[in-house]
Amino acid sequence: MTSYSTSTKRLGKKMTDQKDEHDYTRYTIFFIFLLTLFSLYYSSKIDLIALVSSSVSSFQSSSVMVLFWRISCLLVALSAAVYMVKIGAGNMRVITINGCEEITTYPVGLSKFVTFSSWTLLSNIAYFSIAISAQSLEFLDIRVPDLLLRFQVFIFCIGIAMAFMTATIVRHIILPDEVRIGRNHDHMFLFHEQVMHNFAAVFLAVELILVRPDLEPQFAIIGILTGIFYVTFAYLFAYFGGGYIVYSFLHPKPKIAPVLVFVLAGMIALFYTGLWFVSTLDRVFSIPILIVWVSLIVQFRPSHREAAKDTIES
Repeated sequence: MTSYSTSTKRLGKKMTDQKDEHDYTRYTIFFIFLLTLFSLYYSSKIDLIALVSSSVSSFQSSSVMVLFWRISCLLVALSAAVYMVKIGAGNMRVITINGCEEITTYPVGLSKFVTFSSWTLLSNIAYFSIAISAQSLEFLDIRVPDLLLRFQVFIFCIGIAMAFMTATIVRHIILPDEVRIGRNHDHMFLFHEQVMHNFAAVFLAVELILVRPDLEPQFAIIGILTGIFYVTFAYLFAYFGGGYIVYSFLHPKPKIAPVLVFVLAGMIALFYTGLWFVSTLDRVFSIPILIVWVSLIVQFRPSHREAAKDTIES
């Protein structure tokens, strides 16, 4: 199970050293409130619901191959979620919400689904469930509810942006850190971790190629709203649930916390914007770009040789 352990440890130590400094929690929450108001105002200004409604038909397909693909993706994602729950206790380095101290926790069952990467898995399950339901209803000549179709667009935009962002962070930040300190990171390549970090991006990239939905650049605001929603969940969980923040950079107390909240939301929006641009290109260009992009952000095997080398040198 992934928490950004090395980064959490480094930032957590810094936060522990500075825990007696001024608490900026109220400013962080106020900033989130303002960002939420701005996002909702912008969504209303562009009539986001109408834009989403204009895109719903492009997500529908009469192809049996597409339906089979979606069912296959859903089964893999559901299997990963079940495996994640049944595999036993996880191991996460987290930061306590009150003392700003780094601790190790061993979540079990549904309590594992507090990480951003686990939300990536859940968004895959949600998208393919909705897509299969909508396509099946069309095959049966049953009217598909408008709300279900709109949710399909929303979840796709959320899921593909989160999947590409998660894969990028794991491949280029977390795994290199694990290698650098010479720590065994085989657990990062367990079945459910592979689906969260690698296959979620692959599945939705292929979906983008097969279906070629009509996306709008304004849908980037959905990424901002997703970031706000996750941070809000993380704070509610910390104060009224587990008592900890999974990622130290999301802790509300440091002075820089409001900036980091915006960075998380902005990164999701930025990844979506890049994917939207690729979706506007002809298949001759979009397919090679997606193949290269995905190949640069996924990693299916641990880097044992590099890790061993770093351990010897240290």
